[in-house]
Amino acid sequence: MHDKIDASFEMILKYVITGVEIIGALIIVFYTIRALISLLQKKHLACRDNLTMGITTGLNFLLTSEVLNTIIAPDWSAIGMTCAILLMRAGMTLLIHWESKMEKLSDHEKG
Repeated sequence: MHDKIDASFEMILKYVITGVEIIGALIIVFYTIRALISLLQKKHLACRDNLTMGITTGLNFLLTSEVLNTIIAPDWSAIGMTCAILLMRAGMTLLIHWESKMEKLSDHEKG
């Protein structure tokens, strides 16, 4: 009985993880299209803001899927790989936030 519950939980969680990853990818694609439209309209600041927003929001969803993935990780090597991916994505998110903040400060100082 316990094995059936574990197997069901793992199957459901795999579907949830896949769904969250798809949502993250769709968010990035959506904001990339918005950024491209802004770029074609020569709204460069809006383009940058759309890209930053899309990447950070999408990465947050992908980070969520990695956290969920640690729940069903079968062994320590899989947990280590998941943690490495988690750290990499978290680092990317922090760098993007930092870069966005620095650009906004630079824009504010320019005028």
